[in-house]
Amino acid sequence: MKPTHTKSGNTIDYSQADAESPGVVYTPRQRYTVSFTGTAGEYFRIWFVNFLLTVLTLGIYAAWAKVRTRQYFYAHTNLAGHSFEYRADPWYILRGNLIIGAGLLLYLTIETIWPFYSSIVLVAFYLLFPFLVYKSLRFNAYNSAYRNIRFQFRGTIKDSYKIYLLIPVLIPLTLGLIVPYWMFRKKKYFFENFSFGRSRNLFSGIAGPFYRAYSSAGLVIIAVAIMAAGGAYFFLSQRQILTLPFENTSLLFKLLPVIGFLIVSVTFTFIQQLLFARLTNYCWGHTGVEGIRFDCQLKPSRLVWLRLTNIAGIILSLGLLLPWAKIRRTRYILGRLTMISERSLDAFAAAEQSAESAFGEVATGFFDIDIGF
Repeated sequence: MKPTHTKSGNTIDYSQADAESPGVVYTPRQRYTVSFTGTAGEYFRIWFVNFLLTVLTLGIYAAWAKVRTRQYFYAHTNLAGHSFEYRADPWYILRGNLIIGAGLLLYLTIETIWPFYSSIVLVAFYLLFPFLVYKSLRFNAYNSAYRNIRFQFRGTIKDSYKIYLLIPVLIPLTLGLIVPYWMFRKKKYFFENFSFGRSRNLFSGIAGPFYRAYSSAGLVIIAVAIMAAGGAYFFLSQRQILTLPFENTSLLFKLLPVIGFLIVSVTFTFIQQLLFARLTNYCWGHTGVEGIRFDCQLKPSRLVWLRLTNIAGIILSLGLLLPWAKIRRTRYILGRLTMISERSLDAFAAAEQSAESAFGEVATGFFDIDIGF
């Protein structure tokens, strides 16, 4: 009998996946926790050389820097005794970088000489963006491998345009109420369409938990705003403050914006990490593939602590602790992900795949665009 994964009323049925890969042999359930073995010292050397050579080559080495970085992180990510591989060719990424750089230069030139027409370039990029997301996901999947088997992304460009072009248009029309649904559709597009060889992911998530997560974030914002307003009113209503010498009151009022900035920064960080933890846990918990399911147990409080201390370390070190911060966060996130398998990992078969262009992947990375994962 084929196992199913049931969680929060949702069931992953593996019958469709088994139809694509007949002869699946199920074994006693085993749990494998992902581990990351990279160290800050090792990565610092890679990061520093990448930074230096990128500067000296006026950005040309950025393609090799990206590949070296990803290869390091993939190679130090272990699951069930095997590490991952990143196989992208830097020359393809360099070509994409040059195309994107030329596009940016064209935009800046038009904006300087003919400002009116610069909006046309922005509209063109907006229309092109879903295509870039689609190509990015395909390129990254094709160049990622585990146990010598490549991944695939089977999403369609049609769905990409629905998610990244049409739904955003509805955000102002719905006063932002469609944002949780939009986030759900982006996550679904990612988790549902990845496949390991011929074995395609199955995703059973629904939009409801996304609305609950964003509602919780909204309540946090309201609570913080009420407490901040109450604190400010209490502070300003104290007669002792008003009777202080001018120099002291001036200093106090100068500190208020700093205090406000810190409160807003901590609140934003908490909300960001709360949403990341809850939605990441939910999506992995409702993803499966042919007798395999996943469990993720990220804690928002831990993520907030990591983010705040990482930022403090980066600022105090003038940026030199960036590698330490990235290693630290990666180790925690990957260490909270577990694979629960009821079949042999040796049974997966690699699918035939055609090479993908690097242009889409480079464009999303160049513009630092969040593609929803």
